[in-house]
Amino acid sequence: MELETLAEAMARLGALGLGTAIVNVVALRLVRADEVPGWVQVRIRWWSAHNTTFLVVSAAVMAIGLAVLATTAR
Repeated sequence: MELETLAEAMARLGALGLGTAIVNVVALRLVRADEVPGWVQVRIRWWSAHNTTFLVVSAAVMAIGLAVLATTAR
């Protein structure tokens, strides 16, 4: 696999992760945890605890991918 292909995949994966994290933030603000089934409450608590980390890691993966693409641009 070429470096450019890997960097492009990283940039796309990071962007997808950022989009997912943003949608999660909106969803977590709109849903009342006490009005959903117990198995959903577990997922809400997990995402509430880990969404910031997921957002930061996704942004870092996207930034690294974009930086590599910028340095290998012809």
